[in-house]
Amino acid sequence: MSTITLKVLKIKQPIGELYITKINPKDLLSMSVVDRRRIEEDDEILGIQRELKKDKVQQIKSYLSSIDATFPNSIIVNTSSNYVMQKTNKELELDINDSSFTIIDGQHRLEGFRDNTVSNFELIVTIFIDLDIDQQANIFSTINSEQTKVDPSLNLNLELNSNVYTPKKMMIEIAQSFNYDDSSPWYKGIKILTSKTKGIISLSAFVKPLLELTYPEKDYYKIRNELMKLENIFPIFSNFQYNAERYLFWEFYKKKDFNSIYKILYNYFNALKVLLNQDWLNENSLLNKTTGYNAMIKLFKEVAVDGLIKGDLSYEFFFNELEPIKELDGSINKDNYGTSGFEASKNLYNDMMKLVSKKHT
Repeated sequence: MSTITLKVLKIKQPIGELYITKINPKDLLSMSVVDRRRIEEDDEILGIQRELKKDKVQQIKSYLSSIDATFPNSIIVNTSSNYVMQKTNKELELDINDSSFTIIDGQHRLEGFRDNTVSNFELIVTIFIDLDIDQQANIFSTINSEQTKVDPSLNLNLELNSNVYTPKKMMIEIAQSFNYDDSSPWYKGIKILTSKTKGIISLSAFVKPLLELTYPEKDYYKIRNELMKLENIFPIFSNFQYNAERYLFWEFYKKKDFNSIYKILYNYFNALKVLLNQDWLNENSLLNKTTGYNAMIKLFKEVAVDGLIKGDLSYEFFFNELEPIKELDGSINKDNYGTSGFEASKNLYNDMMKLVSKKHT
């Protein structure tokens, strides 16, 4: 029988005793099972955890590649006294078995280490002994329902404090410029946390589609690592080759060319403001809310690719290309497109694209 001895800090709480320790991720993986909600032979088996989200695990794997990766909060597990060989206030000796631990909380963080070459990483683990299934479920439910979610826009604002000029930081600065420039079509229209103006669209909703036109989200930490390698020297990103039609802004970002991105978007939004004047920054319209904005950015991608080929992304170019959509002016509201959501955004984009396409038929 193989065992592992863990140095622990014994904690007493109303639920009983628990033990705080550290462990190598590979050891924890080899000793753990996850009690998931699942379907077996048409009957639902009630487990503790939700089904594993592969995209979330992939995001964690990507994060773990960053130079300054950290998980300062603990993974919470339960073990049976059957696996406890010896127990003191300072040590736990456990039988090494593929089911020594049941994961209560932290399954995605732990899965991020599976088939991963990351080294020099220890995990903080909180160990309960002999909790029944109801107690485990209650801990999981409390952790995942009572904690306050962080506003995505707050996360973006925190990015501004970073010393590395990531694509996120550039796009946040572009959003701020649109909001504070009194000649901008978006003047006072974006909800900036530090601004006293109300705004129509959140900073997060404004920035996210622009980032999708700059780089693949999965590469964020690779880009950040590249930025952190050489202090005060902006990298040339020679190993990052992205499709120019898919990631329109990448080449501009590589040159730290804030002004060109801002000017291109300024021209585009100004053309829309003139053509859709009744809807523009109208709180009763969907146009400048997330629904309409996503449709606008999708349309921008289609039109701007042609402009890049022609070497023309001027206001005149966008106005001429988009002129047919003035037919929609005053009609972009919930009565015609519903209240919000993906379907409403898709329908608005389709209507815009049909009108623009007619110009070339």
